[in-house]
Amino acid sequence: MGNHEALMREFYNPQRKMFLRIDRFPFETESSEAAFARHFVNPENGPVSEDGTLYDPDPAKMDFPSYKENVFYYTYDNVAMIVLNSDYFYAPTTYQVRLTSGNIHGFIMDKQLEWLEETVRKFEQDSTIDHLFFTQHTPWFPNGGHVGDDMWYRGNNQIRPYVAGRPYIKGIIERRDQMLDIMINKSTKVRALLTGDEHNYNRLHLTPETNIYPSRYFFPKVELTRSVYQINNGAAGAPYYAQEQTPWTPWVSNFTTQNAIVFFHVDGDRIEVKVLNPDTLEEVDRFTLN
Repeated sequence: MGNHEALMREFYNPQRKMFLRIDRFPFETESSEAAFARHFVNPENGPVSEDGTLYDPDPAKMDFPSYKENVFYYTYDNVAMIVLNSDYFYAPTTYQVRLTSGNIHGFIMDKQLEWLEETVRKFEQDSTIDHLFFTQHTPWFPNGGHVGDDMWYRGNNQIRPYVAGRPYIKGIIERRDQMLDIMINKSTKVRALLTGDEHNYNRLHLTPETNIYPSRYFFPKVELTRSVYQINNGAAGAPYYAQEQTPWTPWVSNFTTQNAIVFFHVDGDRIEVKVLNPDTLEEVDRFTLN
């Protein structure tokens, strides 16, 4: 799921002369998540919802949309794919979310994060799985078109969800770092982070030396223990987004706005990645995942 799968209820605020948008309710039947589950058939091995957290306004009933069929994992031979929802409980009018409550674009909430860590631990202990991938709509590190949001917001960690008028303790960059710690530092099998949202193809070599913070950042920083790639491909034909400057730009390669499709050729311990333009069959990129 991503922001293009969002179903909204819209309200006009005459004092601010603007529309406010939140996920459709009642969540059980009308939400983006409920519609997604009705239209697609996916595994049902994900978390239940965000109920049961310290933000839950009423522990006696279900107050959040379901994660059914929008957060899950699947395996194929020696590969496991963990699919996340970075637009859950989504309220698109981000800078008014303190008035409406809801989640922001790109933020993984607490129960989904908890499930993510449990699932990574499960596959670390599974001897039949050699390679682990993550995919979510929003890049951890945007490079062109969504530098103003995704899991970056131009380095503004103050951006965060609100639930029943209550702000989350963690900001967007802190939550990004928690995810990186789980996926990179607590796993030996994660090979790449797969994203979309931005209408381009590029790959970021995320290393312990990659600069991932704004120049002024006063929160604890994650120290990565190894390197992985973030592979972004939103180059399926939508109007293209040009590259923008970020702290990690020097680690970005093969940025292109031409149409692209990414193939992963898995042969035991080895993974060869080949990227083609599906219209011309021109080779856009080729590399090996270690």
